[in-house]
Amino acid sequence: MYTTVVKPYIQSIVDGGSLGWIQNVIQVKKEKERLLVNHDLFIVNIDTKWRSHPDPNTVPRGAWKNHESTTDLYCLGIVKVAKIATLRDLTAKHISLLQTIQEEGYSAIEETYGVSRDQVRCFVHYQPQFYHFHVHFTRLENEIGSTVERAHLVSDIIQNLKMDGSYYENRTITYKLRRMTPLQNLIEQYQREQHRPEEEAGITSARNEKVNVTNAMKGHEEGSSMIKE
Repeated sequence: MYTTVVKPYIQSIVDGGSLGWIQNVIQVKKEKERLLVNHDLFIVNIDTKWRSHPDPNTVPRGAWKNHESTTDLYCLGIVKVAKIATLRDLTAKHISLLQTIQEEGYSAIEETYGVSRDQVRCFVHYQPQFYHFHVHFTRLENEIGSTVERAHLVSDIIQNLKMDGSYYENRTITYKLRRMTPLQNLIEQYQREQHRPEEEAGITSARNEKVNVTNAMKGHEEGSSMIKE
């Protein structure tokens, strides 16, 4: 299903021109005040979801260290390397990149905020919010985005690629996807065309009792499905 449905969908987004804003960020044409690391292969900056962060335009960086807002720590590493849209595109040749972005991110966070690396998780989403490869750094107290059906620790990704350089090209990945989104609609269409029941196609309904839990936690979504691809 990944090759037939998901990969073409991702490529259509990449080719559609909606990701141009990312180039402005990684080229430091925008959000310069949020920049923590500017490496040849990636940047690390303050994620906009870290809303309690001191205003980077007015508060000196020296005052950020040990600031009370570090409990909400959320930083983002975005690669400058082309043709890596998601976790699926990672191979053995990217191990060094992953190790470096993780190490540089940890070091910058400790130096800037006084938060040690054993208090920070570094992870990747699948499916991601946008299709240009990026990694998340959050403090352990901040559980936003770290749910098991979406987050993959970078340390685990590195280990898996060391064991098998094509691990993420070949493995089955299970993740949660909201109903009535473009990708979920394409998957359901594919399922109908294949004349297979939901469970055989890898889609397990999350409605009824499960959707009540999802709605309570996610702000009354219309429902979600667990996808296997």
